[in-house]
Amino acid sequence: MSDTSATETRKAKTQSVGRAVSGLAKRALDKRGFVDASIVNEWPTIAGTLIGGNSLPEKISFPRDRKKPGTLHLRLENGALSTEVMHFEPVLLERLNRFFGFRAVGRIKIIQGPLPKDEKKMRPALPPIEAEKRIAIEQSLETVADGEIRDALMQLGKHVAQRRAVD
Repeated sequence: MSDTSATETRKAKTQSVGRAVSGLAKRALDKRGFVDASIVNEWPTIAGTLIGGNSLPEKISFPRDRKKPGTLHLRLENGALSTEVMHFEPVLLERLNRFFGFRAVGRIKIIQGPLPKDEKKMRPALPPIEAEKRIAIEQSLETVADGEIRDALMQLGKHVAQRRAVD
């Protein structure tokens, strides 16, 4: 047996963990009708912050002939949001199909239930604003004549100061 035949018989190659995991994830996503994980990852961008932040696409079911568009099964945690989704269904369908690049989804089926907990969403409470920062913000807004605008800018300034204290 020569050296070349010994190396030719060996077919197992090392591969990165990311490649192995993406292969497993692809099989799981294919079972749910997703082409790839990008629809799940990009859902808040596709659906917007209100709907995207309070819902999760579960699967896309296609008819047997696959010539007609599929149905997106969308899990909502808030029953009141279902009215909003039904109202904006044509816009969501347009955005989804633009995302896929073809008419992949023709309707949305709403499923109500809890969403998985997202650790990133749970931010710590903001600390109270320091007195000198609050005074500095108030002084910078003295020239604003409109009371409503001044109040809105004050709230914004306080929030920015609080976020900076945390970050």
